[in-house]
This record gives sequence, structure tokens and C-alpha cells, in this order.
Amino acid sequence: MSWVFAVTFVLLSVAGLLVVVRLLLGSTTLDRIVAVDVLVTLVVAGTCVGMGLQQDGSNIALLAAFALLAFIGSISTAKLIERKEPYR
Repeated sequence: MSWVFAVTFVLLSVAGLLVVVRLLLGSTTLDRIVAVDVLVTLVVAGTCVGMGLQQDGSNIALLAAFALLAFIGSISTAKLIERKEPYR
């Protein structure tokens, strides 16, 4: 079963590298906001996979709070950007 965790970590790492590239080369502010949100989601997913590997679920509340704060931050910055840019 450990090969499943290894493959999952590799796939999450590749996705993280692609998101970092998009974060650095994003053409608009909204692209960067979405990239940060996806990066936070990948960190939460990687931590969940690590907890599954160690069979320890003590950080579930911390992960839920982190994901909720990231979601609220993404929504609030998107609303601020929406107010600044003119309607199309």
C-alpha cells in the first residue's frame, strides 16, 4: 500500500510545481489568486495523504481551519479585484 502513497505524493508534487509556475507567470491578478488557492488545496491534500500514511488523524481540525481560511481569503480577494476592474 505504500506505493499508492508514493505515487500520490509524486502527483501532488508535480501539480505543485505547475501551480508555482502559474503563480509566477500568471498574466492577471485573478490567475495568481486561483494559483494560490490551488496551492493551498494541494498542501492540505498532501498533509491528508501524509496523515493516512502515518495513520494519525490528529491534525484534521487544523487542516479544516486552514482550508476554510484559504477559501475565505480567496473569495474576499476576488471580490476586491472585481470591484477594482471595470465590468466587461
